[in-house]
Amino acid sequence: MPEKVKTARRGESKKHASRPPAKLERTTFTTSRVMDFFSERELVTQTGHGREEWPLVLVKELIDNALDACEESAVPPVIEVHCDAAGIAVADNGPGLPETLLLKQMDFGVRASNREAYVAPTRGAQGNALKTILPMPSVVDADGGRLIVEAHDKRHVIRCRVDQISQQPVIDHGIEDVDAKGTTIRIEWQPIHAHGVPAWPFAGWRFDSQCKIPQPKPQQLRTLVTGYAVFNPHATIRLNWFGEVTEYAATNPTFDKWRPCQPTSSHWYEQRHIERLIGAYITHDTSAGRDRLVSEFIAEFDGLSGSLKRSKVLDACALKRVHLSALATGGRFDSARIAGLLAAMKAHTKPVKPRRLGVIGEEHFRQRFESIGCNPKSIRYQRAMPKHGMPHVVEIAFAMRDDDQPRMIVTGANWSSAIKNPFRSFGSTGEGLETVLANLRAGGREPILLAIHMSHPRVEYTDRGKSAMVLNDEPEVGEVEE
Repeated sequence: MPEKVKTARRGESKKHASRPPAKLERTTFTTSRVMDFFSERELVTQTGHGREEWPLVLVKELIDNALDACEESAVPPVIEVHCDAAGIAVADNGPGLPETLLLKQMDFGVRASNREAYVAPTRGAQGNALKTILPMPSVVDADGGRLIVEAHDKRHVIRCRVDQISQQPVIDHGIEDVDAKGTTIRIEWQPIHAHGVPAWPFAGWRFDSQCKIPQPKPQQLRTLVTGYAVFNPHATIRLNWFGEVTEYAATNPTFDKWRPCQPTSSHWYEQRHIERLIGAYITHDTSAGRDRLVSEFIAEFDGLSGSLKRSKVLDACALKRVHLSALATGGRFDSARIAGLLAAMKAHTKPVKPRRLGVIGEEHFRQRFESIGCNPKSIRYQRAMPKHGMPHVVEIAFAMRDDDQPRMIVTGANWSSAIKNPFRSFGSTGEGLETVLANLRAGGREPILLAIHMSHPRVEYTDRGKSAMVLNDEPEVGEVEE
């Protein structure tokens, strides 16, 4: 090769070597936050439970909603959980899910809840139960998954999918006329079989050819449903498991408890709670084009429905004829005025006694335990209610089982059955329920039935899955205020 050509190429090579590397100007892509509900990973975050526990999540959330609906309309609840190869359904005899509420839940850009901002002894508080259930069938079965809602003589068939290009959810919503009473919500997927036997599209949910209940995961579901029967004397609960029906009839249809529609008590609120509620009302009123008075706001609290009481509260904190929006200016709360308002509300009302929250009672526990198959002579019951502080009721029942079945533990708070034992730490030593049972030699193979229930207006959990409670009030069992 001629020397000039070699020299030129060497020069060209050096020139290229000295060039700076190409720079990538990254583009900022925008993805809708509604996608937080449309993937398995995000739904695990939203629900606090892995996919293998979603059948339990579905049943729990739907029973909670069904019981609340019945209680708000003063109807003794009749709840049926129906399970078959193609899905799970929960039906109730309540007034029917309003179509407007269903449509709000289909707007994944906002959270719609009539629980989240209040402090009360209610079953749900996060406000995202139905919103997480809506896309779940499509995440479980992209081709055949769907949600069916029947209420007010309409059948809503909802299919959710994701536009893979835009990463936006697409919701197909069909409506047809049917004869529908109460509310029935069904989650469906295409029936599948694993090794020749029925299976659900969740790990651990494979059944034998008869689909009997003893397998671990179905046993968890039955325990969860049994918990609702144990904690709700006014409710009739049925579990239809592949055609095998177990029914727990109501033992006390007129059972009196604090209903979701009852006013909350100012004594249950601390500064941060009342500010959250005031902020929620101001935001709601602004979007509705109104501005309520402080007097309207406090009228919704227990003991303040009378005009004379409200007048005394408003005089005490100098808030007569003041609008609620005046308690927040420049994007900040007027904490001093709000603190004065809360103090005046508490000063002119009486604290709620524990018994008003609702006491399940020994008689119901006895009847329910006997129907489950316990030795009547072995049943023991204790109750704790504090004389001071935040009102709450703790009820514990224990019995030996006659059917030689392994240990069953049902736990819960505010008449809602828990998926996992939430009493993981209590007492001065921080020991949990399992430690206490181990010390009593009541291991998993022992034929016992143990029920623990707490009603409390301010239950706090450590996680979204509501799997562990924070217990700050610890009355001695037997400390009762009549």
